[in-house]
Amino acid sequence: MNDVAAPVVELRLLSYRPKEMVAWWAALLGGRPQSLNSRMTAITGLSLRVVIERSQIALAYHPEASGVTAVNLVLGDVPVVQRMLNRLARLGSVPQRATREPGAIALWVRDPNGTDVALYLPSPSAHFTAEADVLPEEMHVNAVLADISRGRPVGGHSPRQ
Repeated sequence: MNDVAAPVVELRLLSYRPKEMVAWWAALLGGRPQSLNSRMTAITGLSLRVVIERSQIALAYHPEASGVTAVNLVLGDVPVVQRMLNRLARLGSVPQRATREPGAIALWVRDPNGTDVALYLPSPSAHFTAEADVLPEEMHVNAVLADISRGRPVGGHSPRQ
């Protein structure tokens, strides 16, 4: 059970690939894995603690079967995202998509279980809308990554054609 007064939110994920999941989430969060018991390992970042639980019966399945289809992380600045992306790149994991949403740019990566993880950066150039069900605007992922690698604000690019 989560402690509601805790400084971090805890997310528990079952996996049939615990070693890969622990390595991936440790790279994303920049934390060291901590064994909790023979089945669970925790990785703690600045405001998120992910517990990977090895499942005896889990198989390769569609992410919807686990009930977790996406994890959204709101990040404060470009250097934090740059460090995350560098650590993930060493594991061969790179963003597959970039989207512009009201007030933010999201880079989309996928964990070894197949769950989409969105890395949200506030963006002054992202336009705001009052409509709640507006679809995100696809962007050129390489252009957004180039901005991040240069340490400049992201999002001043045209949508993907």
